[in-house]
Amino acid sequence: MTEMKYTLLQDVERVSHFALESGALQSIDTRYEQIDEHGTPFLLRTLDNLQRKDEAAQRLKKAGDTRHNPFKPYDEALYVRDLGEHHVCLLNKFNVVDKHLLVVTRELESQQDKINKKDFNALAMVMQEIDGLAFYNGGKIAGASQPHKHLQLIPIPMEPFAELPFADALNKLKPGHPNRSPDLKFRHAGMQLPKGIFDNAERAAEVLVTIYNQLREELEISDDGIQTTTPYNLLITRKWMLMVPRSEESFEGISFNALAFVGALLVRSDEDGEKLKANGLMNTLVGVC
Repeated sequence: MTEMKYTLLQDVERVSHFALESGALQSIDTRYEQIDEHGTPFLLRTLDNLQRKDEAAQRLKKAGDTRHNPFKPYDEALYVRDLGEHHVCLLNKFNVVDKHLLVVTRELESQQDKINKKDFNALAMVMQEIDGLAFYNGGKIAGASQPHKHLQLIPIPMEPFAELPFADALNKLKPGHPNRSPDLKFRHAGMQLPKGIFDNAERAAEVLVTIYNQLREELEISDDGIQTTTPYNLLITRKWMLMVPRSEESFEGISFNALAFVGALLVRSDEDGEKLKANGLMNTLVGVC
């Protein structure tokens, strides 16, 4: 009798079910607001339920506690599957979005190390099966909460949008060379990816690492040969790759990770949300780049 093989999404759903039951997976409830700012759509998420806000804030604080490495050893209840010899796929313990996945190096590597072909190969194995938004927070100023190297992926579409909030702007990125979307005011560089790139994970890794290095050069993302010394965010879908250099982690105490640069922002309170609206959401993104 042959062993039944599950798709990656089936594995994610199965592990999520048991991790929620056991308490290993601790989802953070939010409510969302769609904002149209001068024709540019944003998704603003706010921690929900006043009685649970402090608890959720403590979860986020715990998620950012770098004194403990949650990936070595990782919680077996959050393990989804191996991704080749060098990486594992885990559930994000403190998820705001369902099926939030982590692509984690099996051995300890620094989140400030350059992303390499092995990392992109592991990511491509996930993106072959799940249409998602992958992202990387390159350093603490870029919103990295853990120093152990990991890429992240959330399935798309991102509710309530049929696509990502900035999808129209990002779909204007051109192929072949680093370029900018004319609709996005913050500093960035990106490139449209070849169609069908994720049909073969090894080939995808070769293309992704090449484009990644081209974007780094375009934005002058410096390194010491191994570790990146300029903080940055990286975002990838099946259509494009986007890189954003960072100068600040936060605006008036409100931190941003890579997701902000597809138009999805998370705040802890209505007051924080009002601060962003008063300053202008796009202006805020410009200010942290």
